[in-house]
Amino acid sequence: MNESKTPATTGSPTTATDPLLTPEDVSQMLGGVPAATLKRWRTQRTGPVALHIGRHVRYRRSAVEAWLDGKDREAAAWMAS
Repeated sequence: MNESKTPATTGSPTTATDPLLTPEDVSQMLGGVPAATLKRWRTQRTGPVALHIGRHVRYRRSAVEAWLDGKDREAAAWMAS
């Protein structure tokens, strides 16, 4: 029997241990990027994926790290061209 489990039904193992960060936390993590820049990135959908929990904005640490990894790959590709 071939059962396919989705993260929605099984829960992701990283979800429980992946901390939620405030915009201020992300600002510090990115070396002082202003909160206004993070907000602009959210509206333009160019920055790390943000979660809206009620009226609060939070970021998963893994999403911010994945976004940074993507930026690293973009920079490497640009430098190689």
